[in-house]
Amino acid sequence: MLVPYIGRYEKIVMGLLSYIPEFKEFSDLKEEMDKINQEERKIYLWKEADSDNIIGLVGFDQHDDTDTLVVRYLSINPSFREEGLTYDLLTALKKEFPVYSLTGVISLSTILSKWTKRRQEELDKELDNKQENTPQV
Repeated sequence: MLVPYIGRYEKIVMGLLSYIPEFKEFSDLKEEMDKINQEERKIYLWKEADSDNIIGLVGFDQHDDTDTLVVRYLSINPSFREEGLTYDLLTALKKEFPVYSLTGVISLSTILSKWTKRRQEELDKELDNKQENTPQV
């Protein structure tokens, strides 16, 4: 489940950001937290559906003039990696911002490309199922 960042999650966000190499240095982490707290960067957190555990996050810039979200980083708690959460997180983000296109920084291009391909396959499958269940006139 995707939830927007609020101040009480600051320490959790700092912990998740510390898994990202560019935020290993405290000064870089602090600078990023300042951007988040000043709402220059948006953060959404991923919570397990059956608990209050926050296990991941996505950081992005929202460009209303072009209806684009630029994903800057993703972080998943190492204990939950390899569970397909990145796909779920990006899909939930797209549902939260349905008119926005998702793009990202170069370091995320492979992840976003795989997400786009899988998402399109699932949408095509849903469309095929609807067409099969529609009575022919």
